[in-house]
Amino acid sequence: MKLSRPQQYIATSTQDVNLMLCGVGSGKTHLGGVISGYYIENFPTAFGFIGANTHEQLTTSTLYRLREVWAELFGWREDIHYVVNKKPPKRFNTKGHNFDKYHGIISFWNGHVIFKGSLDNAKAHDGKEFSYAILDETKDSREIDVKETILTRLRKEAIYIDALTGQLTREAVNGSGKDATPNKAYTPIYILTSPANVPWINDWFKLTDNQADILAKIYDKDDFYLNEFDDKCVVVASTYHNEENLPAGYIDKILKNNNETTANKLIYGNPFVKSGGEFYSSFKRTKHVKRIPYKEHLPIHVSFDQNVTPYITATLYQIWTKGKQTIVNQFDEVCLPNPNNKTSKLCLEIIRRYGKRCEGIFYYGDPSGRKRDTRTNEHDYKIVDRIFRPWLNNKSCRVPYVHPSILKRRDFTNNIFEALYDIHFYISPDCKHSITDFEQVKEDKNGKKEKKKKRDPETGATYEQYGHTSDSFDYFICEIFKPLYERNFR
Repeated sequence: MKLSRPQQYIATSTQDVNLMLCGVGSGKTHLGGVISGYYIENFPTAFGFIGANTHEQLTTSTLYRLREVWAELFGWREDIHYVVNKKPPKRFNTKGHNFDKYHGIISFWNGHVIFKGSLDNAKAHDGKEFSYAILDETKDSREIDVKETILTRLRKEAIYIDALTGQLTREAVNGSGKDATPNKAYTPIYILTSPANVPWINDWFKLTDNQADILAKIYDKDDFYLNEFDDKCVVVASTYHNEENLPAGYIDKILKNNNETTANKLIYGNPFVKSGGEFYSSFKRTKHVKRIPYKEHLPIHVSFDQNVTPYITATLYQIWTKGKQTIVNQFDEVCLPNPNNKTSKLCLEIIRRYGKRCEGIFYYGDPSGRKRDTRTNEHDYKIVDRIFRPWLNNKSCRVPYVHPSILKRRDFTNNIFEALYDIHFYISPDCKHSITDFEQVKEDKNGKKEKKKKRDPETGATYEQYGHTSDSFDYFICEIFKPLYERNFR
């Protein structure tokens, strides 16, 4: 099987963290077999890791395909060239092994070892040391399992980058004596996945920051997106690059039997498509995300959400007219996690950022804040009044006494995103929590916000992962345009 250009780029990368995010049928798992086969053959003292999101995926898909590649390209057969889950035969080199048992281990004739495992039980891999890791379909995995478990296991030195040639070598030092030059230890991770709008992957590999460049490349059948920065190599590509290795008519069949949105994801590898059922269905990153400078002559509109886990929230806006248009610009957000998740610290952070450049403040927020406190003797908006006092006037408090209807504010905010009232909303690309909310919050079966619970692996506490910044947006937008809201949604 001939490697496609996107596959070749990842296969020859010497970056530490590598992402191949491509359409279905792009040969991602095949590439995992090629990469692992190269390390197996050339680095007998290395320990690798092959992982997938679930045990079933690992055994029935990932390892199945890898074994096919090992057989087709390298001529290796199980129980001849490698054994799985059992002690190797005496003819195998086990000099570097020190295992009490071999469950979860693939042992090769030359001493090379591959640990295999799923990420749905990532903690089972604590204590292991890897020279490289290959993760299949990571879009379904948790950020903490990849970054805090697998990435931290990559510390068994067996592969090096030659300081003079830049090529991979087994040698830790180039040359000898006075001319000896240390080579860099190389412990790469390869993330091979089909596209999905996964915030932590988008942020980690700066996909969001480079959205325009990605979209400009992936719909060209002869081009693809590639980027190298820091220690990362990123490839985003369509299935067309691997078309010659697919059954005849495969791509056309996918395109004909799926709608345009699904096809954009499955074939073209678009990592930004919505999956359906979004609460803010009219929010579009390409339309609404825009950096507009803070205007010092205008007041700041601050909207609060007093939930304290995973953070306490304030979103910041300015508003002005341009001809017949009304411009609403969300220029910042302040989201403070524990131990700073207190209303007082939230307000002080806003003053630190903008107090010396602020003409005045109007504030909005969760009506519940009028009744409770955040671990002080004052309710939340008394704290806001006290800290913001130099910037307030008699009409600065615009916190409603009741929550606006969720169904009505859903429709109203989506109308705002559609600019139906000649109101044009923009948000700074720095407001990552808010943008994630606008894209990720789903509707539940009753059309309200579906706020799924997430468990903190450290504390065991559960909290709502999304919805905090967008709730503060709802409070602001429904109050600042209250007459319009009430006229259209009585």
